[in-house]
Amino acid sequence: MTGTDPQAYFGIRNELADKLLRGADQLAGVPAESRARVLRAALDAVPEAAGPLRAYPALYADGESSASRLAFSCLSAAATFPGAPRGTIAELGALTAVLFAVDDLADGVADGLSTGFGSFFSLLTAALAGPSADPGLSAGPGAGAGTVGEVLVAWRGWAARFRARAGGHTEALAGQLRLAGAAMARERAWSAGREPWPSYDDYLANGRITILYPTWWAAALVLCGPRPVRWETVERATLLGASCVRLANDIRTFEREKAEGKPNSIGILQRSGATAEEAVTRVAAHIGELEAAFHAALAELPEELAGIAEGQRRSVAFNGRWYLARDTHAYTVGELTADTAAHRAP
Repeated sequence: MTGTDPQAYFGIRNELADKLLRGADQLAGVPAESRARVLRAALDAVPEAAGPLRAYPALYADGESSASRLAFSCLSAAATFPGAPRGTIAELGALTAVLFAVDDLADGVADGLSTGFGSFFSLLTAALAGPSADPGLSAGPGAGAGTVGEVLVAWRGWAARFRARAGGHTEALAGQLRLAGAAMARERAWSAGREPWPSYDDYLANGRITILYPTWWAAALVLCGPRPVRWETVERATLLGASCVRLANDIRTFEREKAEGKPNSIGILQRSGATAEEAVTRVAAHIGELEAAFHAALAELPEELAGIAEGQRRSVAFNGRWYLARDTHAYTVGELTADTAAHRAP
């Protein structure tokens, strides 16, 4: 889909989803008693998250700059860890914004990465190892030319800050980035017609990786969890949570992805004979089944990971309910400010 006009792409509305999900509340996944705290924490984190990313407009392919993606990104982080320090919420919000840009490149919404997923993602992982593994870290401002360059430089800056806080625990994040690169390349092959569309199950097994929820959590586990924690301890629960978020995202975005020619759980069910309404109903029911399995898996985590389990529970609740109400890219800092004022604690 390289060459797509981002403004036209992000302007595609899913009127059927709006009709079927009318009345859905974007904040339904945030417990009512903590909404004021979550919104305030998100709003306070936005300036700190925006600072290191301000020089890279390519991160904001929807054209709304930090007024859009950083508001949602910081809100998602605050909804997940409402008690975290502002700097941690800001770093997790900045990570989300950069991962949105990586996803734009993979989808072809932002030009510059029609092929070469392996080499691009190898640069992302190299940045986690430091200058000795990534010569681009010392290449200077000129290394940021073009959309891909800007995204890489923004990522390298974030990775440097992460390394400083990670105490050497970067392996899980590097591993998830490698998996994401392979999964996104597979997704691009499906969209381009180089490979036939997958089955529903094969699509979901890949899509739970490309939603980048496991990638985000590989970083969050280091920043917000006890150390050391083996990724395998949380992997099953994380993949179940990722599946929930992927399918909720599909319900919101299937019209846009139809324009991309990109597989989506709704589109795959439609190809097998379901109407759009039937497909949405079936996917929504599957989300319910997956959420039950997700909560069961979280309950099996060791006591020392109680905070991570609660964060994952809150993250899936927030993001899943948000997607049922609206998309992510058009939520501005002004709206976040208004929501914060409307939910001000008494």
